[in-house]
Amino acid sequence: MSRREPLRMPLPCRPCPVLRSWAKMTPMLPQRFFSLALLLTACSGDKGGSTGTPSPAAPLLSVRDGRLLDASGRQVLLRGINARVEGLFDVTFDDGRIALEEIPPFTGEDCAFLAETLGMNHLRLPVNWSGIEPHEGTIDTGYLERIGTLVDDCAAVGVLTIVDLHQDAYGKDIGEDGAPLWAIHPPPAELLEGPLTSAELAERRRSPVVLEAFSSLYNNATLTSGQPVRDAYAAMAAELAGFLADHPGAVAIELQNEPVVFGAQDLLDAFHDAVTAEIRAVAPELPVVFEPDAIRNITDTAVMNTPFPWDQAMYGPHIYTQVFEDGWVSEDTGAIEESIARSVEEARFHSAHLYAGEFGNDPRTERGLLFLSTCFDAFDLHQASWALWLYEEHSQDSWGLYDEGDAPHTRGALRAAAVDVIARGFPTATAGRLIGLSWDSPSRTLTVRLEDATSDPHELAVPVWVYPDGVSATCDGTTAAVRATHPGRAEVVCNGSELVVFPQG
Repeated sequence: MSRREPLRMPLPCRPCPVLRSWAKMTPMLPQRFFSLALLLTACSGDKGGSTGTPSPAAPLLSVRDGRLLDASGRQVLLRGINARVEGLFDVTFDDGRIALEEIPPFTGEDCAFLAETLGMNHLRLPVNWSGIEPHEGTIDTGYLERIGTLVDDCAAVGVLTIVDLHQDAYGKDIGEDGAPLWAIHPPPAELLEGPLTSAELAERRRSPVVLEAFSSLYNNATLTSGQPVRDAYAAMAAELAGFLADHPGAVAIELQNEPVVFGAQDLLDAFHDAVTAEIRAVAPELPVVFEPDAIRNITDTAVMNTPFPWDQAMYGPHIYTQVFEDGWVSEDTGAIEESIARSVEEARFHSAHLYAGEFGNDPRTERGLLFLSTCFDAFDLHQASWALWLYEEHSQDSWGLYDEGDAPHTRGALRAAAVDVIARGFPTATAGRLIGLSWDSPSRTLTVRLEDATSDPHELAVPVWVYPDGVSATCDGTTAAVRATHPGRAEVVCNGSELVVFPQG
């Protein structure tokens, strides 16, 4: 596939309209602003032709006609949560500077909780360039091994991981997380430290040094070492992809969290193309997740100039409708539904599976829970995959499933009201074509509409939180046998057109 020449993105000498909007919003932005069980296809790589490089191992998931499929051809939905993990979300320093924030631990036991209690089958795992390659040309194998261990432990309990190359305000030395110091161009005059508040992070996001660093990355500027910075990023991503080949529970790589190009779509297209090319050179069949310009978090719409030119792709917008303006005080559910409907069209334009890699609001409030339930219903309507933001957080905005404990930065009580909204049934793998699903919370009833269903079993998420006594099911109104495979999962054979799951008894 031929690569397009990127357009130059000049640094603004005065705020353009989008930058003024950005600056207006950022004081209210929480820290997340810049912020799949079973698929396979035999052909992948560039849509224009194969890379010719054999894959060391076939991934568990593949994308075909906008649907995720497992090795048996069942249609898969990935639904889960983001977790910032101690030792992986890199916000500490080795030169005496104060860490930016406390990041909680997360282990395979937490993944078991996701799978069994919440019925989830997915973890979006933010990792950082600064952790993978802290010194130019030197890969930290210990850091990679920590990623691999968590991916394997989660896969063992049925939770599949998308490894997200995450950044917030470019890098920890000038922002929150992302790139290592050596990959900041031009080199910063001042190295920042913690503790990092939400207000301070907002200031860092729009600082000239952060905006210049993004411009250098997307324009492939030459570092002081002589290496172009985008090329260095793509090489790092390929190292990660090669490592993950031995960890099949990692079902995709996300190219970059919330890219910051201020509408320069050609630059973003070139960046995605260059990084995907390097990944596919070592992992030809590994799905990739690509995001739109981060400004979509505010505008709820993305530029669609050129379709994403690679197959095995997922489109990963974030849904934060009005959250970063005023916390969604309007409680306009229609605005959320419209944003998600537009994301469906955007994914279709790119022939990609829709995967909302982040969405959320404060789960401690009724407004926040309404935001979440509205998103869940809309994602059901459009059969989207998703990852909620966030599992646990005791710094800055304290979103997450847990209160803070008696000691600072420790886990307290589970937020039961939030779990009541978040835990819900869904078809994790459908033997046939999934054409609709809906969830009725009061009756705890899942309705799945099918087309061309086979006699193979459908796999269902049946969270223990929702179904402590198990489930019953009907297929086209007739009682269907339910086989519990393990806590939080069940299988049902239904080769009809409607499968209904409800509490046993």
